[in-house]
Amino acid sequence: MSDYAVRLERLQGAMRALGASLAVFAPSNQMRYLTGWAEEGYERLVALFVPAQGEPAFLVPAINAQHAEANPAGIRRVLGWHDAQGWQEEVKALLAEWGLAGREARVLIDDELHSGHLLRLQARFPGLRCTPAGDAMARLREIKTGDELAALDAAAALIDAIYEEALGALTEGMTESELQDFIFAAFKRHNTTPSFTPMVCFGENGAMPHHATGATTLKRGDIVVLDIGCTWEGYCSDITRTFAFGEPRDLDAARVYEIVSQAHWAAREAAKPGVSGAAVDAAARRIITEAGYGAQFIHRTGHGIGLSDHEDPYIVAGNTVPLQPGMCFSIEPGIYLPGRFGVRIENIVTMTPDGVRSLNAEAPRQLPIINA
Repeated sequence: MSDYAVRLERLQGAMRALGASLAVFAPSNQMRYLTGWAEEGYERLVALFVPAQGEPAFLVPAINAQHAEANPAGIRRVLGWHDAQGWQEEVKALLAEWGLAGREARVLIDDELHSGHLLRLQARFPGLRCTPAGDAMARLREIKTGDELAALDAAAALIDAIYEEALGALTEGMTESELQDFIFAAFKRHNTTPSFTPMVCFGENGAMPHHATGATTLKRGDIVVLDIGCTWEGYCSDITRTFAFGEPRDLDAARVYEIVSQAHWAAREAAKPGVSGAAVDAAARRIITEAGYGAQFIHRTGHGIGLSDHEDPYIVAGNTVPLQPGMCFSIEPGIYLPGRFGVRIENIVTMTPDGVRSLNAEAPRQLPIINA
């Protein structure tokens, strides 16, 4: 049995346990996880219909049908709908075949299905009681297989290498966008793609965790934050590194970096099988709060990673779900001082029976100084 067949079988078992008769997936990472295929239809509906029992079916525009028929999961049923007729009658026939026409039925809906498609589906078939599929899919996806871990390891090694290349490209007076362009070119050289838009922050821009890379120029003494990731076989990497370009102008930078490093390692040491994401977050937050910077740690400590660069499990206050071997997630505490600088240190780790293993090379425990 293929991995995709196992995943679909597990999904159908979860659906039956939840009392759901049907699941509908958009061309998202959920669809890719279940079938190995996803192709955007834009304004046209592209969907995977999975009954709680029986054979799944793709419903796609006719122009996408040949692509869908080549899906790696080997799903044989591909229904191509035409623009002039629309897709509603095809759905009606599927629901009738599965015994769902004209009656109430719980349906799990991909969180990424376009709202317009969902509203039309609900209007045409008012008996469908639609609920998000996200929680059910998270339970299926959060424990990685050996093949998934191998792909994540490869993606991590690639981004570590690209980061080292980026350090060699640093030049006083270059703009953030120029370094970002270098990183994009490095992705092409390594036959990979970005898992998100590379973020380059020079100087005070590092105090914005989601800074939009721009025209700021690199100056001696700047604290630099790079948040970058790439993919391998669809699986994502994600690291953040902070360093000084020459001796830092801000005399607090080295101390703040060491505090964040301590928080990073405290979180990693706290992460054990059975420990919650909330407890790991608290371990990092305690270090930063006791150092007087609690108000400047303004995001969660981590997020899961796999086919999506952000997925379950989330390392955040309130998440009491126990961490388990096979889960992969980031550890990325940070301190942000507006108008001055920011520091974030991020590695991807995987849970083992004994604790976590880093997929990435280790970040220095003291502020690196790059004298390019």
